[in-house]
Amino acid sequence: MTQKKRRRRRRSPREGPSRRRRGEEGASLSGSLVESDSSSTTSSAPPSGSFDKPAGRTSSAPPSGSLDEPPVAWPARQSRYHEILASRLAGLQLQAGVAVDSPNLPSDEIVQVLARSNFYDDELRAALVEYQVHKFLSEPHGPDVEDTYFGEESGDDITAEEFVKYSGQLKTRRPAEVDTKTGLDQEQLDSLLAKYKRYRFKAYLLLLGKPVDELEDAALESKYPMELALENDFFYPCHHDSAFGWYFDSDLCLLANLSDYQRLVLPNCGGNEYYEYDRWSQYKAFYNTPDADREYVLYWEKMVKEMKWLENHVLKGFLEWEPMRRKGLYQSIKIANGFTNIHLGLAYHGFEEYVLRTRFYRLFVEGLDRAFLEIWKRVNEGQTSFRDALQKVYNENPVPLRQHTLKAELEWPGGFLQLEQQFRRCTEGISKEFPDRRVQELIAQEINYKRAMPKTYAEYARKKLQVAEVLGIIPSPRAEIPA
Repeated sequence: MTQKKRRRRRRSPREGPSRRRRGEEGASLSGSLVESDSSSTTSSAPPSGSFDKPAGRTSSAPPSGSLDEPPVAWPARQSRYHEILASRLAGLQLQAGVAVDSPNLPSDEIVQVLARSNFYDDELRAALVEYQVHKFLSEPHGPDVEDTYFGEESGDDITAEEFVKYSGQLKTRRPAEVDTKTGLDQEQLDSLLAKYKRYRFKAYLLLLGKPVDELEDAALESKYPMELALENDFFYPCHHDSAFGWYFDSDLCLLANLSDYQRLVLPNCGGNEYYEYDRWSQYKAFYNTPDADREYVLYWEKMVKEMKWLENHVLKGFLEWEPMRRKGLYQSIKIANGFTNIHLGLAYHGFEEYVLRTRFYRLFVEGLDRAFLEIWKRVNEGQTSFRDALQKVYNENPVPLRQHTLKAELEWPGGFLQLEQQFRRCTEGISKEFPDRRVQELIAQEINYKRAMPKTYAEYARKKLQVAEVLGIIPSPRAEIPA
């Protein structure tokens, strides 16, 4: 078996953790974006319509005086990104009808975890990229040396007998049966919904920059009157189209023997704006515990890392692909045996999603960041149009993987694939002074955000764990889940 070797780049102490490999899970918004800056001046934040009010509901009147008060001045930070962010969160405050004294901008991690995914629209994403560029150019950083990974070329050789053994071990880990018949009575349901409204109210305060330690249960009850949450329909916990990127499923709330974590779900309404997870009903019915979800995320990360060799085979014809698929399946089942909470069905599910996602990436995404980089360089160097730069890149063919994409765009009047629109979105805010490799990373970040890569249960579980930990539904683990 070929040995794995990894040459690590050196990073300065100021530089953040290295970026994930492009195409695996997309680019994270956290970790490399914004730190708190309390030294900035304050400015009034105008309301924004970015958050839609829950359909068919009107907010109950909060305590006297709070609806008529003007928006509280928000500590501003010197970037367009923070100005837009403050404006939208001020809009959230107005929609809730609850005035909060001296709000601050929350951390980017809080916004990413608690707000709905389409919070980061084109305008805010462009401002975010602009801010990232400014941060990089204004702060010291170490040498820009790229990671090089030499992985196994063909994966583990696992015999059929070993596969049967590993599968048998996973079969013994049958998930506990979940009672989906016993329901709550009305009094129990009312009490449950009141508790979940408190979680929504806590999330609202976190998005207005309140520190987590101020919002522990005892402090929350004493500092903020709970009628704000209990009497205000804005905090109804079963809305899936409100400002929040999570909710408690109304059907699951009727079941008596589920935990708060199991009732928590991420939105997937089916419309263009909210449709995210192809297998949402299946994810919802897993009824996984936090321990099972944590291990599944680790299983997925290990599978992606150790099975890169399979990427070279996913687009081959059936006769060539089938032996490689079987070999990859055997390896995934072996990997799953290293985790005590992964059963056979969950392991199979993970492998299937890995193959589907990898195939999609190879077909539609791989190499597009490099192609856009080459176009961007020619647009900047020669002050030429996008169309002329596209033609030059096509003629020179520096990215053979995407040659057919560029050809299709050139042959169709006006652009069949709307590459120019995608290109503008991905490069807006990037200055000419930025190093090529960093430009490509930012372009890849935007492509992964905009190209709607199929979302996996690993992403679903990771986000659900983050929401539950931030809100205090479950305790945070000692070991951090890979970003």
